[in-house]
Amino acid sequence: MKKTLLIFMACIGLTAGAIAFKFSDQELFQKITNAMDIFGSVFREVTLRYVDPVDPMKFVNDGTKAMLSSLDPYSEILDDSGEDDMELLSTNSYTGFGMIIGIIDEMQTVIDIYPGYSAEKSGLKPGDRICYVDSLYVLYDTTNRIRSFSRGSVGGKVSMKVLRPGLSDTINVVLTREIIRVKSLGISGMINDSIGYVKIERFSAGTKDELKRVLAQFRREYPKFAGLMLDLRGNPGGLLESAVDVCDLFVPMKSTIVMTRGRDIDQERSYLSQFQPQEPNIPLAVLIDGESASASEVVAGAIQDLDRGIILGTRSFGKGLVQTVMPLPSNKSLKLTTARYYTPSGRCIQKLPTYNEDAKVEGKEVEFRTANGRPVTSRHGIDPDTIIQEQSSSPILNILEEEQLLFRFISEYCVHIDTLSKDWKAGDKEFKKLQAWLLKQEDFAIPDPYALLENSDIIAHRNGYSIAFTNTVKKVLKGAKKDFLKGLALYRPEILRKMTLLMQSRYRTSKEMTALLFAYDQLIVKSAMIISSDSYKQLLSPR
Repeated sequence: MKKTLLIFMACIGLTAGAIAFKFSDQELFQKITNAMDIFGSVFREVTLRYVDPVDPMKFVNDGTKAMLSSLDPYSEILDDSGEDDMELLSTNSYTGFGMIIGIIDEMQTVIDIYPGYSAEKSGLKPGDRICYVDSLYVLYDTTNRIRSFSRGSVGGKVSMKVLRPGLSDTINVVLTREIIRVKSLGISGMINDSIGYVKIERFSAGTKDELKRVLAQFRREYPKFAGLMLDLRGNPGGLLESAVDVCDLFVPMKSTIVMTRGRDIDQERSYLSQFQPQEPNIPLAVLIDGESASASEVVAGAIQDLDRGIILGTRSFGKGLVQTVMPLPSNKSLKLTTARYYTPSGRCIQKLPTYNEDAKVEGKEVEFRTANGRPVTSRHGIDPDTIIQEQSSSPILNILEEEQLLFRFISEYCVHIDTLSKDWKAGDKEFKKLQAWLLKQEDFAIPDPYALLENSDIIAHRNGYSIAFTNTVKKVLKGAKKDFLKGLALYRPEILRKMTLLMQSRYRTSKEMTALLFAYDQLIVKSAMIISSDSYKQLLSPR
């Protein structure tokens, strides 16, 4: 333990020395020195004298997590899994089995399968629950231990036992580690003979080259190509340099794309387009929503401020903070927020209210002007030029989405379906089966107004309310699920549309899904109409 303590104190000394070298402000340096003395003393006394044994490394890890959480949501210590994510963005590849795993119903669940890799070849399907990896029980694991099994030498074997919804017995599979090549682009194609569409899933090292090839293909194969849609909905971001490179393809050379400003002078930088654009004049629409963040907002903000295209959809997330990754001892890294993003007009992308009540944020919402003189505002992400929302939106639909209820239902429904016709559509039969399935589920949240009553019976009992009152609340909650099912009927067309897409995606390739997506996605349909009409020029006109 003494050895660990000495190593930790040495790290503190080195850190303090580096800070002293960086900052000339003696008052600040003195505060840092005093703070580190207190921190080191607390660490020493706790690890040596606390009534129960304390693991020094765990104590440090917990302490640093608490410190960073007081800053903003994005500063964190990266372990091996975080470094894997960075490597994926940098190289577009990783070692694994070709599947995406997430937690649904508190269980490790296969979310998606990449075609052509070991997971697909072994017969795994979306919705499968992973029970065992080798001899390790992981069904309810929340520590991401499964990830460690995908690491290692290419060609290594890993056995799994999975539960498939609708089947009583577990399924045994053996997966082989492979180099998984991940593309930045999702579905792409022509919506009609003149409007092209490209879905950008993430901004990584290969995004620009992938997009260049698709644009060249559109030009080569479709003589009437006269409009482009970049879909950034649900895109969480990625590499800043990749976002700048994508803008390079559309904006005039030497245009300012984004600026970063931080506490230090070396964090102040302007990123300019470096090359002549591949498509300088084609009408362009960028689709965004509340999950478009970071690098996605850099692209949307630049296209909007430079009046190079129109932004459609709903307001973006508002993640305008820049992180820098710094090496730490013990093969860990620190991802620290060091700057903010600003669009070419000077808008800050980060939304208000601020992430930290104690942080001093420069101003509130301020109006800026695009290149053509159009008014735009800051401090809430990127506003679209025209708001186009989903056809229907309600607490009921939100519950279906947030609780992954449709995903779970489809996973069970298609267990015994080997093939599906390309023209299959969900109808009355599937809708009734969904209602019956939901009636059996007990683990999903009840939407407003019933959500306000959850746990109210317990609170009432603690505060001395009568048993009759708590029983009344229980009866109301019992009827809430039936009311929820009745409410589904109001959104039947939207639910059937989502069910159709989910079912078809289990049996179709990405290319086969393209035409179906273009026909069913209302934002794509409406956006194509805007690009092809006079509305496009009107939205870009000064006002």
